[in-house]
Amino acid sequence: MELAHLRMVMPPSVTGPALGLLAAHDGVPNLVAVRAGHLPEGDAVECDVVRGAADELLGRLRAPGVDRTGSIAVEQVGLILSRRAEEAVGEQPRALANAPLWAGVEARIRAETTYPPSFYLFLAVAGIIGSVGIMTNSQILIVAAMVVGPEYHAIVGVALGLAVWTAAAAAGSSRGSTRWAPDSPWPSW
Repeated sequence: MELAHLRMVMPPSVTGPALGLLAAHDGVPNLVAVRAGHLPEGDAVECDVVRGAADELLGRLRAPGVDRTGSIAVEQVGLILSRRAEEAVGEQPRALANAPLWAGVEARIRAETTYPPSFYLFLAVAGIIGSVGIMTNSQILIVAAMVVGPEYHAIVGVALGLAVWTAAAAAGSSRGSTRWAPDSPWPSW
């Protein structure tokens, strides 16, 4: 079953709006709240969410400040035995039920795009091997350069940066302004 489990800790002032948001959402089959479940003073909230609706829900949970004043942890659910969960998954369009959790994909890409000095060394060696392969018309050297080159994650990181930058630029031009915090993975409009 395609569900994500959200585990959140938040101050009591944020718990009410977050619970209202979660309880009203069709993609949330299970919801648990524990008042004063965290020290210092805070509430613990857990819920299961249809994976395709999780991105939208995470974005809406950021609005009242759950991520800034507390924390949100996301895990994939391996097995759940629940008629309510089956109905929630069945009510979602098929494309959403199988959609990836884009916040998780983006976080994984960001984590993999910090490079040690050895990355640049391998990149230089691959460039030299590839240059010699082109000059000598040697297919084996071209393949060797591709094997040595560590640039796959860099290419994915650049593609993500261009996609986010393009989305931020497009939103900024249509709404008038875009604020981008370098330490935040999300643009704020």
